[in-house]
Amino acid sequence: MIYRMLLGLTVSGALAGCQSPGQLAQKGPAWNAVYQVPYERMANCIADLERGPMATVTPSIYSQERRARVVVTAPTGSALGEYDIRQISARDTEVTYRSIYGGPGSGAGSGALEKANRCGNPA
Repeated sequence: MIYRMLLGLTVSGALAGCQSPGQLAQKGPAWNAVYQVPYERMANCIADLERGPMATVTPSIYSQERRARVVVTAPTGSALGEYDIRQISARDTEVTYRSIYGGPGSGAGSGALEKANRCGNPA
């Protein structure tokens, strides 16, 4: 069990080693979705859910543009995923997610989508 976990972390680190947040921003999105939640609340919620011992989360809020960006990085500083969050109307916020693990149609970022759904669909 521990061996599998260490192997998974090693593979993740190897994959993440090549990606900077800037390089990740140039990839096609793994998914995008629209929620009826203000962009700031969405960004803060996603940042809270992404925080963990093996990830650093950097949220950036751009109030003038009504958008936010949440970057998730490995302990090495390599980007793992990035959420672009922007208010598209008085009620709607669009979230676009990019991942090192793949772009459109890859199935990458399903855990990220679950987190966004939790933030965007409060009970």
